[in-house]
Formats: sequence, C-alpha cells, structure tokens
Amino acid sequence: MYRYILFDLDGTLTDPKEGICRSVQHALEKAGITVPEIDKLTPFIGPPLKDSFREFYHMDEAQTEQAVKDYRERFAEVGWKENIPYPGVDRMLAHCRQQGARLAVASSKPQVFVEKILQYFGLRKYFDVIVGSELDGRRSKKEEVVQETLKQLYRKYGRRLSEEECRMQTAMVGDRKFDIEGARSEGVDGIGVSYGYAEKGELARAGADAIAGNVEELEELLLGGNKNCAENKIQIKPVPEKSILKAVYMVAPFAAYFLLYELISMIVYSLLNLMTGISQIQLREMLLNATGAERENAVVIQAVVSVIINAGTVIALYLLYKSWEPLQWKRPVALEKGKRIRRDLQIAGLGISLSLGLNILLTALATLLAPVFLQGEALENFFKKAGYENATPLLPGILLFVLVTPLLEEMIFRWLLLNRISRVFPAGISVIVTAAFFGWYHGNLLQGVYAFLMGLVMAVLCIGEECVSAPYIFHLSANAGIFLCGFLPKGIQEVMTRPYLSVVYIVIGLVFYKILSKNSANICTK
Repeated sequence: MYRYILFDLDGTLTDPKEGICRSVQHALEKAGITVPEIDKLTPFIGPPLKDSFREFYHMDEAQTEQAVKDYRERFAEVGWKENIPYPGVDRMLAHCRQQGARLAVASSKPQVFVEKILQYFGLRKYFDVIVGSELDGRRSKKEEVVQETLKQLYRKYGRRLSEEECRMQTAMVGDRKFDIEGARSEGVDGIGVSYGYAEKGELARAGADAIAGNVEELEELLLGGNKNCAENKIQIKPVPEKSILKAVYMVAPFAAYFLLYELISMIVYSLLNLMTGISQIQLREMLLNATGAERENAVVIQAVVSVIINAGTVIALYLLYKSWEPLQWKRPVALEKGKRIRRDLQIAGLGISLSLGLNILLTALATLLAPVFLQGEALENFFKKAGYENATPLLPGILLFVLVTPLLEEMIFRWLLLNRISRVFPAGISVIVTAAFFGWYHGNLLQGVYAFLMGLVMAVLCIGEECVSAPYIFHLSANAGIFLCGFLPKGIQEVMTRPYLSVVYIVIGLVFYKILSKNSANICTK
C-alpha cells in the first residue's frame, strides 16, 4: 500500500460542478458573456482559473483578474457549499487512515476554500497536510502545489526514510491531466479517477500509473499494494462489516484501557504498600473516615497515585495504538495569535460556567432526592464518595487536580480512545460512547452523571477543533473553577452556589458554546 497519498479535491473527493460552474457563469455574465448551460463550463473544473479564462475566452490580463474576482465573489458566498462528496469517499479515507497512510490534499483551489469545504463536509479530520493556491495568485500551478505538499508531508512524517524511499511510497490521486503531470514532475505515482471531469483518454495520455472507475476501485488501488511498497505494507485489518464484529471492534480499545489500568493499579498500589505500609483498602478508609491532617495526607497520596496510574496507562495505550496516529495537540488550521487566544478564552469560559452550573444543579438534585432512597451511613458515604468533603491542600490541588489530572484524562479519553473509534464509527456514536465511559470512570453516580455531561462537550470540542488542546483547556478550566471555589470565603461560596444560579451559569455556557459554533465550520454543526 501507499504510505503517503495526495488527493486532488474537485472531481476526486467532491463533485464541485454546481459551485464552480455557477460561479464561472456569474463571472462571465459580469464580463458580458452569456452561457446558459453550466455543462459547457465543466472544463473549468481542475485547472487554475486564470488559465481557463485566458484559454477558453481569450481574456487579457485585466479581464482575467476581474473575472477571477467576480468568480470568487459568488464562490466565497455560496459556491463553496455547492459541493457533493462522492459516495464512499468518507469510508475510503477512513480505511486509508486505519491502514496507517498519511493523507494530504493538493489542490489548485485557494487553500482557504479547500479548508472550508473539507470542514463543512466533515472530511478535514482525515488529512495531515492541506495545500492549495494563494488568493494572490501564488502557487497556482499543480506542479507547485504538489511540490509544497510533499515538502510538508515528508518534513513531518518522512524523517526516518530517505526522500527517494518516501517518493517510492507516494501517490497523487486526481481526475485531470494536471494532477498526473504534477505527480510525474515530482517522481511519484499518478493515479487517475475516471469518475471526475477528465475527457476520454486524457488520464491515459497524461501517463497515469493506474485509473480507478469509482471510489471502491480507488480504495483497492491505494490499499492493495503497489510495485514499490509490497515489502512495507502495514498490517492492520479493515473494519469488519458484520454488526457483532463491529461492536467488538468498538469495545476493544476500552477493554484494553480497563485491563491496562487494573494491571498498572495493582503494581502501583503494591509499591505503595511496600514503601509506606499503606494498602489500597486502608487508603480508601482514610479518605472516607479520617479527618484533619490525616485526611489531607490521604487525599494527596491518592491524587499522586492516580496520576502515576493514569500516566502509565497513557504510555501503555500509546504503545498499543500508536499506529492509529493519535490526534495532534494543536489545531490543524493555524489561527492568528489574537484569534487563538480569544478562542481559548471562550473555551475556558465555557468550561468554568458549565462546571459551576452543572455542579450546583446536580448537588441540589442529589440533596433533594438522595434522602428519599438512602438513609444513615449509606447517605453519608454517598456524599463523601461524591467528593463534597474534598480536603486537598491548595498547591498540591492546583498541580494535581487542576493541571496534571485533566491532561492525563484528555490523553486517555480524547487523544487516544475518542480518536481511535471516531475514525471507524460516526461522530455522534463516538461522542456518546466515550462520554459514557468517561462518566463510568469517575466511579460514583453523582460524579458519573456530571462527567458524562462534561464528557459530551469535551468530545464535541475535540472532534470540532480536531485537536486535544481545546478539550484540555475546557477540562482544566472546569476543574479550576470547582476547586478554587472551595477556597473562597464561606459567605461568597454561599452566594455563588445558590441553586437558582445554576441556570444562569448554564445559560452563560450556552452563549460561549454558540459563539464557538458560529466561528467554526466543523464544531457542533455536524
């Protein structure tokens, strides 16, 4: 199979006919040229716009510049949405990623539009590198686009191989001769797709190494091996189609987590017992029944032990699933510093407001309903286990509870587990399953419900922002809001935690959520 795969966008991943041809029609009408049938404008799909306006309508430089401007006027407003992903593309890309291939988009379309289209149709998550042309006309030739894409791809993911070895395991996929010519100019395989907009025989004349008639054939070509890569084939089975096997496929990473966590817990608690003489059962009793300095020490010991266990589990899971390429830490689309800071502050505001609102609301409901079902010592232990008598000192609490624990939990639940199953299953199922597991992980009903609700938001943030830093900022801020609130004067705490204020905090959180949704093409919209 190919380790590095570059895809053209228009005519290869999506059918852009409506958006491109209607926008070309708009530009031509502005120039006084009427073309009533958009089918006559399909030759514009693929090559650079300037070249097409010059070639097909003999425009001079000034006319060409104005036509491109008019085209983009409509395309920027509605044309970019008038794309239709070809049937099976999502599945094909997922399978390529599951097999360990590095994917990139190399398009002559302006990069800003490529990014928006991929995010809008939920395809952005599959690609490690995206390169398009610049709005000022730079990098408009396909050869230049392919060259820059390969440069970025090999720099990030080809360091262990020579450039020649990388090129031997690379393919460029496209529907026009320009894609094949771009591949040949860089010495990589060129694979054509005949379901796009090439004229009959165009791809063969351009020298395509292979031609796929549909997306299924393309997947077979990309994953079935090629003359250069047979010895380097990555052995990962495709997703099973039968529902029972597919269910097992989803459960497997969570079962792996549970077994690894239990194994590492046994080792860590055994070492704790050898070093301090405190067993796991004794530590649990101290957390429930001890008071004063003894309880503070027990809380700190438990927090340190949890950090060590989680860190060990992260390392073990990473070693087990590293071929699945965990999500990157930073956003794949770089934001200006000011916009990045503003967006991170909005995520932090969302975390603080939702954590306060949900905690107050759930505490009020538990206080109201728990006595109906529990009595005496059982009721007392319920609230102790729920964490309402937390005695963590300030500095250890900030280090462990606010900074380290959210980091490790995000690495486990979002960086590894969510990322793994979201490449196989629909985003909605992946979000709900990982949130439910995150709630179960917290070990009691009250915290479990809270963690499930917060886990839903963190999973959506992770998928929408396509990185781990976003849910980590949310998680850190949520923990900080709850933990630091406990160190405020009692009078302020009583005012801040009045039950009716839970609605206010949740509404504020929804406002932050709406702002985040509005400013992202992917988050919360699919």
